[in-house]
Amino acid sequence: MKKPQRMLIPIAILLTLLIALFYFANRFAPYRYLVTGVAAGLAVLVTVITWAVIAGHEKKQLARMDEVFSENAGTAARVIREVSVPCLLVDDGGRITWRNEIMQKLYAEDDLSAIMPDYNFVQPQAAYAFEYAGGSYQIMSRPVRRKSTERLLTFQYWLDRTEAAHYKRLYEEKMPYVALVYVDNFDELVADQQFHRTTVLTEVERLVAETAASLEGIYRRYENGRFLLIFEAKRLETLETARFAMLEQAHRIDTGTSGTVSLSVAVGVADRIAQSDESARQAMELALGRGGDQAVVKRGVNYTFYGGKRQRETMQSRVKARLFAKALRQLFENAGDVIVMGHKNADMDSLGAALGVVACAKMAGSRAFIVLDEPNETIELALSVIRQNAAYADCVISPEHAERIWRPSSVLVVVDTQRPGTTCAPRLVSEAARIVLIDHHRRSADYIDNSTLHFLESRASSAAELVTETLQYFDDNPRIPAFVCSALLAGITVDTKHFVFNVGSRTFEAAGYLRKNGADISMIKQMFQDDMDSYRACSEVVRSAEVLDSGVAVACCGEKVENAKLIAAKAADQLIDIRGIEASFALGRDGDVVSVSGRSLGRINVQIICERLGGGGHLTMAGAQLHGVDMEEARAMVKMRVEEYLQEVSPT
Repeated sequence: MKKPQRMLIPIAILLTLLIALFYFANRFAPYRYLVTGVAAGLAVLVTVITWAVIAGHEKKQLARMDEVFSENAGTAARVIREVSVPCLLVDDGGRITWRNEIMQKLYAEDDLSAIMPDYNFVQPQAAYAFEYAGGSYQIMSRPVRRKSTERLLTFQYWLDRTEAAHYKRLYEEKMPYVALVYVDNFDELVADQQFHRTTVLTEVERLVAETAASLEGIYRRYENGRFLLIFEAKRLETLETARFAMLEQAHRIDTGTSGTVSLSVAVGVADRIAQSDESARQAMELALGRGGDQAVVKRGVNYTFYGGKRQRETMQSRVKARLFAKALRQLFENAGDVIVMGHKNADMDSLGAALGVVACAKMAGSRAFIVLDEPNETIELALSVIRQNAAYADCVISPEHAERIWRPSSVLVVVDTQRPGTTCAPRLVSEAARIVLIDHHRRSADYIDNSTLHFLESRASSAAELVTETLQYFDDNPRIPAFVCSALLAGITVDTKHFVFNVGSRTFEAAGYLRKNGADISMIKQMFQDDMDSYRACSEVVRSAEVLDSGVAVACCGEKVENAKLIAAKAADQLIDIRGIEASFALGRDGDVVSVSGRSLGRINVQIICERLGGGGHLTMAGAQLHGVDMEEARAMVKMRVEEYLQEVSPT
């Protein structure tokens, strides 16, 4: 019984009842007080005797327990002292006050902070992974406070995880990874009658076989120009250290044509082979969407890119444009409203492409709207022309208006971007069940991956070029308003920098089609005119540019410059026109965001540099936005990324 004193309660109740019985009984009426007094005395005597017996019993029990605890404490101390688990007591300054024998052998010094400089001894972690003297340990901690000194100590015991870590590392190193290798321009090479098909396939297979042998892996060819490669996880470092040398080696294969062999390599990193295969397929989709000629390694949700430093030849086949235009018309004919939007701070390529999609929707009999966040001077003239046209005057709406009129039957068309965070209304992307993507940028890791239709062609000059091709096949006899053609041509002009960068034969064909259908060259010229203040600000940025030894110019807009993002883009364009400059980066601050505009003549891939800054774009034209940094920090970040890139591509 935990509390034997409770036995006195029923005894006391019974004695009280007995005394009451003697007192009120008629039989003892003459001797009531005498009998009651005797009964009360006996009750007190019984209670005292009972209490004494219980107290004596408790005293014996406590003495016996003290003896047991004393013996156990000695035993526990001896066990802790001799056990094979390192144990110690350490104070809040990292000084060891006590340790057992095995801990003494493991670490004989008194200052634990010497080998654990990052450990917090004041508020120690309950579990802490630590490597020491070639072993891996899991350090378990528990606070101990001594009553005599009120001093806070920490009791630690070190669990040896060396063997478990060894087998874990061995398991991870032996995990099979799946890699896919595609000749991504195989169909284009085959279209040339001079193509040495057999020789090229043999050479590519030899290259894949040599790579598999160097990795001690296996490969299988399952389709023309497509290979499956399996190797152990520890061999991936070999590929990444060599930066997937097979990409450049494939360029040296003689095709018999003017084109070169372009490979896309995708590696899936996962702890299950089925997951590795799925990751490899997702990485390959991303590699092809970025234009091919590169390697992509997918680790969970993270991607690492290698290669992709060459500008791909433009596509010659229009089959994709025809199929997309046909599918788009069917979608529009069976939809409610069509909501079109581009990226934030729209330019003429974004607005022109959006107008072209609205023209397609009107041909299909659907109501269409263009979502714009805030107008800027680059699109002011185009917006004024839109407002003057009765059929299009009410088609430009704000993001808030678009969210109000959105219906489940609506179709969302995203142009000139593929990243949800850069669109005018990211909320619409999350709500839309049917999404259409039209974009010419290289695919980013965070692209919209649930699109119903997409026309993503990184070898196109602009989104306006892709929409122009769609318009040609959208209807048997499309009638496009002249101002829409002018906007589309302006979009192509701005993204090609007046037909200088990223231009192919299909770009000129699209421009010719628009001119034939009424595009106004004089209006386009007016769209690109600068006011005097903008021209002076741009010239000042160019004058203050710093030119690095590598031929890369870095310039910054002043803090008080208005429309700094636009000025930076124009300054980057002007810098690249200067002899001796291979690439240019111009920075401009807008609020708490520093915008970076990058331009290149082709030898330096500004897209890769801007991607590492959180942006993207093309080999010759890219951009990024830096948040939470000042101008000097942003300049330093750009220069650091430029130096990293140049070190990677420089010959060894």
